[in-house]
Amino acid sequence: MSATDDTITLAQAISWTSNWRATPASNVRAFLIPIEDLQGALSEIQNQSGSPMARAYLAIDNGVEKLIIVGTSQEQKGGVTIYRDLLPSNDGVGDAGNSIYDFTQPCPPDCDPSSPLN
Repeated sequence: MSATDDTITLAQAISWTSNWRATPASNVRAFLIPIEDLQGALSEIQNQSGSPMARAYLAIDNGVEKLIIVGTSQEQKGGVTIYRDLLPSNDGVGDAGNSIYDFTQPCPPDCDPSSPLN
């Protein structure tokens, strides 16, 4: 993860999402998401035309469940709308502001004990 913000590299994202798909179901029920991370993801797509969207992926890093979010760009292809992930290059150089945001507070343990959603 970047020392200055909650972004990760494309290589980390690929590794973590692969880990999630290879791991049996866990007990994670939710993720506590810092607003500044959501704002960072939204700032990358706010000036897009159409219907700007973000995509969330489930991931695992060293046994810890994570939620990572990327911006998307809308593309029309054969009458079908496709949302393409806006990803940085593997080295993160020349990415025109594309980032992968790492939301790292799974529930449990960061749960609301009084919430009926738990």
